[in-house]
Amino acid sequence: MRPGHWALKGKGLGRLPRARSIPSQNTFRRSPQAPAGARGPQAVEGKDPSWTYPLRSGRGFFFQCPRFGIETAALLRRHVLFKVFQHGSTPQKEMAEGATTFLSMVYVLAVNPLILSFAGMPRDAIFTATALATIFATLVMAFGANLPFAVAPGMGLNAFFVVIATQMGYTWQQALAGVFVSGVLFVILSISPLREKVLREVPPSLQHAVAAGVGLMIAHIGLKNSGIIVIDQAGMYSLGSITAGAGLLAILGLFITGALLAMKFRFALLLGIIVTTIIGIPMGVVDTASLAGGLVHRPPSLAPVAFMMDFSVLGNGGFWGIILTLLFMEIFDGLAGFLALFTVMGKKDAELYRHKLGKAFIADSVGVVVGAALGVSPNTTYAESGSGIAAGGRTGLTALTVAVLFALCLLLASFFLMIPASAVAPALVMVGLLMMASLISLNFDDITESFPSFAIVVIIAFTLRLSDGMAVGWILFIVMKLIAGKMKELNSTVWVVGILFLAKEILAG
Repeated sequence: MRPGHWALKGKGLGRLPRARSIPSQNTFRRSPQAPAGARGPQAVEGKDPSWTYPLRSGRGFFFQCPRFGIETAALLRRHVLFKVFQHGSTPQKEMAEGATTFLSMVYVLAVNPLILSFAGMPRDAIFTATALATIFATLVMAFGANLPFAVAPGMGLNAFFVVIATQMGYTWQQALAGVFVSGVLFVILSISPLREKVLREVPPSLQHAVAAGVGLMIAHIGLKNSGIIVIDQAGMYSLGSITAGAGLLAILGLFITGALLAMKFRFALLLGIIVTTIIGIPMGVVDTASLAGGLVHRPPSLAPVAFMMDFSVLGNGGFWGIILTLLFMEIFDGLAGFLALFTVMGKKDAELYRHKLGKAFIADSVGVVVGAALGVSPNTTYAESGSGIAAGGRTGLTALTVAVLFALCLLLASFFLMIPASAVAPALVMVGLLMMASLISLNFDDITESFPSFAIVVIIAFTLRLSDGMAVGWILFIVMKLIAGKMKELNSTVWVVGILFLAKEILAG
């Protein structure tokens, strides 16, 4: 019997012939390829198991598994599809950890529509677009890469999208066009040998700085739209009203979410949003009118945002700088997420999965393109997938479970759209805090690394212009290395991107 093939007794799938030397109905035998002393269908870790299972007669096609009991032939096909046993897992565990990942990241259905609504997009349509983009991209990850990673519109990427549509003089339709083009470039890069070169040669210090700057930008958006900080008559930021109304609710939410994180509660962000929303009902901050017709409704229409890209802006040279920034953010976010999740798997498992990095990037990039067509900001792999991975999720069946649960959430639009900005703000602030942790890896003793990184963080934080922050920091990185006589540390990727950013700043005036 060849590895990876199942020998079934009786009327097998596709009328397979009766396997020879089948033991009694309640036993199983080891394949000659399995090592001595190995037990169960996952005896050979990372390789195809070869075990013979007797098939029970009766209604339907069933097989007897000594460890997991009787299951349907449809589930057997799913085992083969995702190679669950080969990855040292079981279908039950994979689906349970998919539910864990879902609960850790479902807050995106409340946060993303609210953030994108600040750009003038209809919140109800964005809810549907967010759910569909998450479902599609996660399914691509499940079936294309067979990885337990969930993909959804990224925090930080959505904040930058809002800045493009509100601070840079473009419309949200034009911003969607930028996301679509960056996604196409991301796909090309993901399937080409250039992917490995870019991932290897982009300076880590600049990646850490961008992550920290985006974290501050996310926190800024949360604080501003919840009323905790306001702009006074002099045009300066000041503290808003935090003793009543939305400001008070946001402050309470910060304490609640912070406490849940301190207790290492697995679903801290989601529970923080829910508890804060409940507290806001008697305070009069939460509008419950959307629940008048019941909790379950038909999903809102996607028509107001789907396929609304405006490509007329591509003739603007300065806009290509924004596209380049989006592209690098998508790459940085994806790479950071993948490396973090591989780390969660443990050193031994990570080595077995790293060869799938190329497929994971392709899934991420395809998700960006489809997400833009549906009407949302760029998709990225969620670090929250680590909650399911840490508990044992190892295959695409985990991701498939996440996608199915998000599909069910399409019927709960009225609940997610009821959540106010003041209840979402604490989650945004905490996400910003977690992203700031990337600065721990920065070498502050090397001024040629720390100064450009500091410039990126400061410019993004005070201007909310991510593309300008990256451009200035990248150019400073080249200049500082040349002044310090470290030209050998400047590779071809740094030079090419630096020239593109310089051209972008010149064209933008």
